[in-house]
Amino acid sequence: MLTHASAAAEYIPEKVKKAEKKLEENPYDLDAWSILIREAQNQPIDKARKTYERLVTQFPSSGRFWKLFIEAEKSLLMFPGFLKKYFLRRF
Repeated sequence: MLTHASAAAEYIPEKVKKAEKKLEENPYDLDAWSILIREAQNQPIDKARKTYERLVTQFPSSGRFWKLFIEAEKSLLMFPGFLKKYFLRRF
């Protein structure tokens, strides 16, 4: 039996589903990424982290996207761990 909390946790907005489908066809579709970024910005970092990781993997040289990811991590005071795990390993 599904509880209200688990049903809410499993809900994926239709616009996000459409954006994901667009990214399957074209992983560089910035309009689709913009939808996913907006959705991620409205979620706790634990749920949004996967989206940010996909984003910076797809666009590793985009300072703008790295900044969004860092700011999201920083909001939970996890900034030093983030630097060590993601930024320093790239060099």
